[in-house]
Amino acid sequence: MALLDIITYGHPTLRQRAQKVAEDQIDPAFIQDMLETMYVKDGVGLAAPQVNVSKKILVATDFKEEYVLINPEIIAHSEQVETDSEGCLSVPGFQGEVDRFQKIVVRALDASGKPIEITARGFLARVLQHEIDHLNGILYIDRALPDSLHKLPLSEDEDPVSVSLDEIQNHFHQNDHVDRRDVVFERTQPLA
Repeated sequence: MALLDIITYGHPTLRQRAQKVAEDQIDPAFIQDMLETMYVKDGVGLAAPQVNVSKKILVATDFKEEYVLINPEIIAHSEQVETDSEGCLSVPGFQGEVDRFQKIVVRALDASGKPIEITARGFLARVLQHEIDHLNGILYIDRALPDSLHKLPLSEDEDPVSVSLDEIQNHFHQNDHVDRRDVVFERTQPLA
């Protein structure tokens, strides 16, 4: 197993719609690498585009069980939404408040290529919606409530600092993509 490099906000792969995966293209070693990377980086979900692979694969955990979903699609959702704070391994150091459906039904293939259907509620529903957004080139900051974005404190003595989307973009351009010419901060397709 190997740790995979996580790309950050501004990398063009994060704004692409990922490609469907055929059953014979499922790579168990890659899936194990994704799971290991998610756990080592203290994440609760990881989508293949976050490791610069534009394929419809995600891994997630609800702290009781781990999930591997290939070509996941939300086929139903509740009318009720709840707002909670979200962060992202590809947007490290920042968080924002995001509305998500309280309950969703997801259809996908599992790691062995068998069709599955998952009904997720609460935390797991939020994680799966966040990761499925990644497969469609959407980041949580695209859905964050206005004025809810903030930079996380570097120590427990500090408070979070409110930031604008422009300030977040500037941070990643200066720190992660200063020499790149292919940086993409804006969405390249409308929200689904």
